[in-house]
Amino acid sequence: MKYIIYLFLIVLLLGINLGLFGQMPIAKQVPNLLFLFTIFFALEKKGYDFYFIAFISGLLLDFFYTGFFGSFTLAFLISSSCLHLLSDTFIVFELNWKSLSGLLFGALAVAYLVVWLYGLMVYKFNWTHDFESFSLFSRYFLINFLYNWALLYPMYIVYTLLKQGVDSLTIRRRGIVR
Repeated sequence: MKYIIYLFLIVLLLGINLGLFGQMPIAKQVPNLLFLFTIFFALEKKGYDFYFIAFISGLLLDFFYTGFFGSFTLAFLISSSCLHLLSDTFIVFELNWKSLSGLLFGALAVAYLVVWLYGLMVYKFNWTHDFESFSLFSRYFLINFLYNWALLYPMYIVYTLLKQGVDSLTIRRRGIVR
């Protein structure tokens, strides 16, 4: 049941991302609400739902990306796995705007690097004839980070409301959550 709710919210966020924010680009950059949503699930220490969120979000974004298929899926899976590993084993922190800003910067940098390396690899294997240089990626990184950073807290509110709603729908019997 919770995966159906996650899927519905992913499709809704994709529609908002492409429909609303697609019409309001800042310096040709659009925020990635699905990436922000994936980040919050990856920071959750008790579950592995972020793999589902990252895979479906990346897959849906790949359908709308003009580059080679699979770059967003791979970038979402790698960056969310790194975030989950980092938060689960190394970092003990409170989610506040400073820690979330740093984690967003790192995760976005990893995702950008994975997308660029994937494009380079596809170009070197002659599977595609167009390639975007690293200078183009790095030129828009700061603007994209700031645009995503502005929507970080509203997406955190959406995430907490969703988690509360899903937790209230779970069946609790004899102290065991099924």
